[in-house]
Amino acid sequence: MSQNLTLEVVTPKQVILETEAEYVTIPGEMGELGILPSHIPLLTNLQSGVLSYKNSGTEKKVAVHFGYAEVCQDKITILASEAELAEEIDVEGAKSDQQKAEAELAEVLKDPEKIDLANELQQQIKIAVSRQIAAS
Repeated sequence: MSQNLTLEVVTPKQVILETEAEYVTIPGEMGELGILPSHIPLLTNLQSGVLSYKNSGTEKKVAVHFGYAEVCQDKITILASEAELAEEIDVEGAKSDQQKAEAELAEVLKDPEKIDLANELQQQIKIAVSRQIAAS
């Protein structure tokens, strides 16, 4: 299997990554998906998580947060709300974001009328955790 995939990660602000990959794993809505060359066409929602790919024998990671993934003719296009290359993630900042969101969530859960805010805080926690995992 010498053929590679073309991987593109795009956010509303910019193109984060354009590269070739031997394989790609993406955080799909129903769980992690592994994509190899000649994969069947696919369109799926993304959760906040870690996208990993292998390029020239080296595994690399990208934190991606919500959006869509399309696999078509050996090309994977990730349209994410936010994305960061692992080497660009501020791990201490992500830990701080997680702690703040968890503390605020603990207070919000005391008031059942603030369920929307609780959901938003849970998403913030997912993002912070995904960033930390990608950077590790």
